[in-house]
Amino acid sequence: MLRGGRLLGGPLSGATTTSTRLPQRVAAVLFDMDNTLVASEDAWFAAARQLWEEAGGDAAGKGVLGGTVRDVVDDLLRDFPDANPVALSQRMIDLLMGQLADGVRPTAGALDLIQRLSITVPITIASNSPTAVVEHVVSSLGWGQMFTAALGTEDVEHPKPAPDLYLTAAACCGAAIGDCVVFEDSPMGAMAARAAGAFVVTIGPEAAHLGHLNVADLTDPRISAWHPEALS
Repeated sequence: MLRGGRLLGGPLSGATTTSTRLPQRVAAVLFDMDNTLVASEDAWFAAARQLWEEAGGDAAGKGVLGGTVRDVVDDLLRDFPDANPVALSQRMIDLLMGQLADGVRPTAGALDLIQRLSITVPITIASNSPTAVVEHVVSSLGWGQMFTAALGTEDVEHPKPAPDLYLTAAACCGAAIGDCVVFEDSPMGAMAARAAGAFVVTIGPEAAHLGHLNVADLTDPRISAWHPEALS
C-alpha cells in the first residue's frame, strides 16, 4: 500500500490501448478495495509507519502501492533480518485493524456505483488486504448484502500481481473473467486484472497506462452514467 518501489515507475512494456466506453453487457464487476472503494491508504501508511518505528527503523519510501501485509513485512526484514516474520505480519494486521477501528469512508462515487450495480449484476471485492480486514470494512459499512463475495489475501495462494484474486472473484460470481470489468487504483492490482483477462478501469494516475479506461475517480460521468446489463 505504501508509495515507493519499482512498480511506481514509468509505463511498463505491454501497456494497453485505451477506450472511452465501458462494456454495456457484463457478467460481473470486480473491485479492488483500498483506495478504490474505501479511503484506507492513510490507515496503511500509519500502520506500516508504526510497525517500522517499533522495530527501530524508518518507513519512508518503503513498500509498494497496492501491496500486501507480506510486502510491508518483507521490506522491514531487509533491514531487520533477525525479526520474526510471523509476529510482524500479525502485528501489522493488528495495527491496521486499529487504524480502521474508528471507521472508514467510501471513496467519492463508490457507494452510488455499488448500490446501482448490485441491483443488476454480481459484484465482488478482490483485495490485497488480509481477509479479516476486508470483512471488517465490508461489515462496518453495511455492504455485505450487496457483494457476492469479499475476498482477501488468505482466500488465494498468490495475491496480486498474480491473477488469482480476480479469477477467484469471477468464479464466485459464476462468470468468465473475460466478461468481467475490474476497477483498480494501483499498478500491482491493474497488472493482476490484466493478467486475468478482464476489462480494466484504472482510477487515478498511478496505473493509468495499464487499464483499458482511466478515470480520475468514480464520479467520472462515464462511470455515473454506466448502467450495464447482465449477460444471460
